[in-house]
Amino acid sequence: MIERPIPMRKDAGTRLPGSHLNLNGSSTPKRRMRKHLRRRGVSLLEVILAIAILGIALMIIGELIRIGFRSASEARLRSEAQMACDTKMAEIVAGAIALESANGVSIEESPEWVYDVSVEQAAIDGLLLVKVTVRQADADDPMIFDVSRFMPDPDYDPSELQQ
Repeated sequence: MIERPIPMRKDAGTRLPGSHLNLNGSSTPKRRMRKHLRRRGVSLLEVILAIAILGIALMIIGELIRIGFRSASEARLRSEAQMACDTKMAEIVAGAIALESANGVSIEESPEWVYDVSVEQAAIDGLLLVKVTVRQADADDPMIFDVSRFMPDPDYDPSELQQ
């Protein structure tokens, strides 16, 4: 097999290792250097784009934090209203509060809440429909919670109906 010599460039072996200078002191073509220099840094457009993306991400995260805070406040108010409503209904069932309608009565344990009691005759004789509603006293958008329960009518006498 005959080996052929590989053709080499004219200045192939004349460049110093690790340098852009040839042995004769001349530099490589400027076009190659410009290409090399353009790739080194980050352009102004890339920096502006990165800052814009970061700003948008921070705005979205801020909005999510605000929504989470509002939801947590609403959940806390709903829990307070539910506990106050259940407490008033338990007091009515136990007889601590009279079984009669009332409107806008302040809750002693929580003065920022007021309650209403509605007592109506149910469709079945001998039963009353008692509805307790609790709401915030002074709020622009008040939290409202209500509980309804059937209770025996204390004034009902079944023997009167049989006669």
